Amino acid sequence: MVRLLLPVAAVVALSVPVGASGNAVQPTLNAKVTARSISLTDSSGNQVKTLVQRSYRIVVKDSAKSRNFHLFGPAVNMRTRVAATTTRTWIVNFRPGKYVYRSDRNTKLRGTFTVEPNPPPA
Repeated sequence: MVRLLLPVAAVVALSVPVGASGNAVQPTLNAKVTARSISLTDSSGNQVKTLVQRSYRIVVKDSAKSRNFHLFGPAVNMRTRVAATTTRTWIVNFRPGKYVYRSDRNTKLRGTFTVEPNPPPA
């Protein structure tokens, strides 16, 4: 039985993308807030509307002292400070559900996206 499982385990291990450090590669999302806009985009620059459940690296560029970037949803509540400009990197493990990103100081600066469960294995 063990002999049969070893080839399957090897194929599964080789199918997971890994970086130079040996860790599974996390997709990067880019969050940006300015005095007049807020956005969350994928690595191609497209606005995030739907994601698959998994861990993501989010690079937050907050260039407005009067605004902040606040991301919340199922088991997630992360934000930058209002009175500071900063660049932060967050690792976020998204669960299925609806997420909101906004500025706490300006309710017009907001966006939403949904996270879908992983598709069943083929």
